[in-house]
Amino acid sequence: MFNLLKNKFSNFVDAVAKKITGKVEEEAKKEEIKKGVEEEVKSTETKPVEIAKPAPKIVEKEEIKKEIGDKEIEKQIPQPQITQKPSIPQPSFLSQILQPKPKPQPAEEVKPSAVSIISSKPSETTEKIVEESVEVKPTLLTKLKGLVMLEVVIKEGDVKNVIDDFELQLLEADVALPVAEFIKDDLRKKMIGKNIKYSDLDRFVKESITQTLFDLLKQESFDIVSFIRSKKKPVKILFLGPNGHGKTTTIAKFVHMLQKNGFSCVISASDTFRAAAIEQTMEHAEKLGVTAIKHQYGADPTAVAFDAVKHAEAKGVDVVLIDTAGRQETDRNLIEQLKKISRVVNPDLKLFVVEGIVGNAVVEQVTQFNAAIPLNGVILTKIDCDSKGGTAISIKKATGIPVLYLGVGQGYDDLVPFTTDYIVSRLMT
Repeated sequence: MFNLLKNKFSNFVDAVAKKITGKVEEEAKKEEIKKGVEEEVKSTETKPVEIAKPAPKIVEKEEIKKEIGDKEIEKQIPQPQITQKPSIPQPSFLSQILQPKPKPQPAEEVKPSAVSIISSKPSETTEKIVEESVEVKPTLLTKLKGLVMLEVVIKEGDVKNVIDDFELQLLEADVALPVAEFIKDDLRKKMIGKNIKYSDLDRFVKESITQTLFDLLKQESFDIVSFIRSKKKPVKILFLGPNGHGKTTTIAKFVHMLQKNGFSCVISASDTFRAAAIEQTMEHAEKLGVTAIKHQYGADPTAVAFDAVKHAEAKGVDVVLIDTAGRQETDRNLIEQLKKISRVVNPDLKLFVVEGIVGNAVVEQVTQFNAAIPLNGVILTKIDCDSKGGTAISIKKATGIPVLYLGVGQGYDDLVPFTTDYIVSRLMT
């Protein structure tokens, strides 16, 4: 047993000794290799080192640098010729926003809307008319809150009656149904949910109604005198619209208005279709003391208009007013005839004449005529015939074409410029 343990211990010692001996030998080999490397390095240091020459181009450039310096090299090496534009300091982003935009140059053709904006503020008379015609009836709960809390939030029930009554009033005044519904919805958005002093509730509702109407009717004013003076003579005005709506009478009113402002006129009797149309034109021309150019019935209306323009050019007349046959928007042959007149004569103004008592049909008529011949404005006639002027609101909302004049009677002086106060006051009475 003892011998067995002694043998195992001896074997263990031998194994450990071999490991230690192996490590020593390994370290000796590393030391020998290290010495060999150091001797080789020392031997190489004693020999001259051959340095590879750089490429000829680089050597040449290096030699030039040593001889004449970097600045002289830049002078000798040809540089590309670059023409630089003078640098303009760019404005900052903020300055671009704050800087006012340059005013655009005036166009060659002056449109009838290129004057000034009609004031969107109602007159005292109009405000009084609206105040007397509108009755605000808040709910009992709102009244109690107003007495206790002084401020109230406008609810649907507080303004429902006044909005419904106002919509009915619009429909009775010949405002188209879609337009009346738009006004109703707009008023609801403006009023419901607003936090306001109870003492100001009545005034707030009435002012909202008035301002809504003024916003719809707001447009640029039109000064016929300034327009004619800005154009090359003769100025050509084309009148068109449905039959029986007062074009010939409106032309006579226009002549009278222009004469009072010092302009000479000639009328083109281009309605060669309707019976007695030429005689009616000649009768007005004789009363007003102006020339009327006419052909026979059935003649080409474009030829009549062309002759009237040539007469005005030869005689130095300021304005040519061109009458046309009445037609509906569905009569495609007569619409094409109007297009021909417009192409040949190239009128400066194209005015659509329509009755103010037509109602909803006027929107479709103006839309169709405007699609065929782009209109510059509308003249509403027969406003004196129990019309409240709601047609003007429909035209403005549906087409955006400005209403320029209103016919308020049969006399030559019964043609007045369009004003928002006039329409709103008639609408609310």
